[in-house]
Amino acid sequence: MAQGLLSAEHLTMISTGFVVGTLARLLTLKEDYRQYPSYPNGFVLHLVTGAVAAAIGAVALPSLLTQNFVGVSFLALAIQQFRDVRRMEKASLHELETSEFTARGTAYIDGIAKTFEARNYLSLLSAFLCVLTMLLVPGHRPLLDLPAGVAVGFATLWLLRRYTKGKAVGDIADIRIATISFEQDKLFVDDIPVQNVGLPEARERFEKEGLAVMITPHDADGQIILANYGQRQAIVHEAARTLGLKRYHCMRRDFDTGRICFALIPIRRDAGALLQLVAQVPLLESTKKSTRLRNPQLLPTKKGE
Repeated sequence: MAQGLLSAEHLTMISTGFVVGTLARLLTLKEDYRQYPSYPNGFVLHLVTGAVAAAIGAVALPSLLTQNFVGVSFLALAIQQFRDVRRMEKASLHELETSEFTARGTAYIDGIAKTFEARNYLSLLSAFLCVLTMLLVPGHRPLLDLPAGVAVGFATLWLLRRYTKGKAVGDIADIRIATISFEQDKLFVDDIPVQNVGLPEARERFEKEGLAVMITPHDADGQIILANYGQRQAIVHEAARTLGLKRYHCMRRDFDTGRICFALIPIRRDAGALLQLVAQVPLLESTKKSTRLRNPQLLPTKKGE
């Protein structure tokens, strides 16, 4: 085989890896309750970048085997491209902040952008390992290496998705509908004073149309996470974005117990949907801490201590 030329077997491997990697990106691309990415333009954008990642992952090994190092150099360009995807997402979401009644917050935006960048790497690795498996199968028998490559590619996707899947608010706290009440001008959510509401019309609207949620962390780790302002901002944003917001929203943290409560006057008054979406709000990466930091006994000590 001449240097730089791909055989029919290599083309089959590249095609299989490309399809597996593209399908891997398609399977991870879904519009959830956060309504992001938007449909259809957001879908097309991320599906195309996922297909490019799959193509690069699929062509890497055959290019090395045929000493076509120009193809391998696209791996370096891919890293830059995926970083550009993250920067693009961050810039786009930051521009949308001014049009949101309740902002997402910088921590939430950073997490979304990192997620979309990482999912391109899932596509690349699925295609890469699919082709690697097909190359390692002895004899290059199509009836054996093709199913093996496809199986390894999707197994890689499953393992990486399971490894990178984060927790949600519902995993660290109990969430329930709370009671809105007033003592003169002071708005209370259950027993927690939230803020002063001076206008009688506003108090009447809160009592008739308002919804409130109480979030009680399971342990000290949950209290630390919910104390993060970016995490609380993400919760209120999703509630206001999903159910709509007529006018008011407010949140308060109980410093003694670590409980978080918020009240809002939604456009769609659906208590069940509110509980479900709050439970599904993802925990931001900026709130996660190492288990070694949570347990001082696991921290390394200096000699002589």
